[in-house]
Amino acid sequence: MKKITGVDILDDDVKKNLTTRNIYEVFNNFIIPLINEEEREFLETLEDFLINEVEPKIDLNKDVYSLFPILGKKNYIQRLNQYGDTEKYGMRYEMLLAMATSIMDPELDLARVVSGVIFANPLFLHGKGEYIAYVLDEVMSGQKVGCLCITERHHGSDAVNMQTTIEEYNEHIILDGEKVYTTNGPVGDYFLVFGVSNKNAPRGSMYQVLAEREMEGVETHRLGIQSIPRVQVGQTIFNSVKIPNQNIIGSRGQGYKNLFSGLVAERDAIIGSSLGIGWLTAITALIYTNIRTQFGKPIYDFQAVSFPIAQLFTELMAATELGFKSASEYKKTLKYSDQKFIKYNAAFSSGTKFLASNLAYKISYEAQQLCGGITFTDNLRIDKALEVSKVQEIIGGARNIQLYLVSRGIKDIVKRIASL
Repeated sequence: MKKITGVDILDDDVKKNLTTRNIYEVFNNFIIPLINEEEREFLETLEDFLINEVEPKIDLNKDVYSLFPILGKKNYIQRLNQYGDTEKYGMRYEMLLAMATSIMDPELDLARVVSGVIFANPLFLHGKGEYIAYVLDEVMSGQKVGCLCITERHHGSDAVNMQTTIEEYNEHIILDGEKVYTTNGPVGDYFLVFGVSNKNAPRGSMYQVLAEREMEGVETHRLGIQSIPRVQVGQTIFNSVKIPNQNIIGSRGQGYKNLFSGLVAERDAIIGSSLGIGWLTAITALIYTNIRTQFGKPIYDFQAVSFPIAQLFTELMAATELGFKSASEYKKTLKYSDQKFIKYNAAFSSGTKFLASNLAYKISYEAQQLCGGITFTDNLRIDKALEVSKVQEIIGGARNIQLYLVSRGIKDIVKRIASL
């Protein structure tokens, strides 16, 4: 998985202007009108930290996980849930964190979102007691890595009918099964695992439990995901792992409810990461085409370049505003139990996730076509962003799954009207 570093052929004047700080400067011009003053202060402080503390430590030949403790020092592993003494948290803050981190290092943000949000959010919402608080301290500090285990070899989109089993005892349970596509799995310290005590009735018998690497019977192997060489994705096996009752986050049947209640947060966090990739590649293309000259003038001056870039920015601005709307709607998910609203929010977040992740891929691909050969090298971050965008589009549910959820939501509205 080691990266092959190539020769630097980027012109000095381009390199001088294509800094992360300059990309953030352009990004802020578009984002600041969409956020309030407190969010602006958060974003600018975050950007300074990422530039000064994280970016100098990035090594593209090494995994991203050595950067986690740096993020943890300033409570930047996540900002969805209140942790520590910060008052700046919530889905809008998490989305800003995801966008800014993705602009600097898309692979780092992918791994961070899995550990800080997709793994940790269920512990914030459903976990109780000193042990869970201890685990969160470890993960939020960046010293330990979290991993979510849902999908299996034969159960991807059909995740409910899983084969991982739970045997119930008085003081503990026994966990048996195999999970695949577990992001952070090969280096994970904690695993949030879903299993069932009755394969024929998974909804009513699903558990959500917390396993630890040190537990006897936990085994991990790395999958060969070429798109993200600095993020480890794996096969995680549980061979008769004994799980104490304090590690049960969702008891029999509650695990199913917890699984689906966490999906909106998962999608919204990925929306932020995808939007960050879109902004990274769009701004990179904008700056590069205004400096790079052909036929005696900047290539941005050719309408065949400037018009497509303008279209990409227009679509990205609309998607970003929709992303912030989805983040604002997330608050209601925690307040209302109305089934109609829950279904609406699931469909809304799914549609926005589809749009943002698909757009990230589109912008990255089009940027390569508009800027030319340099974007296929490691001199720019566009090709790396393109590869990560492919993973973002399928993580948390492939695009047709998202469209299915939107389609089902629309159908439910019609059914309700027809029944009046």
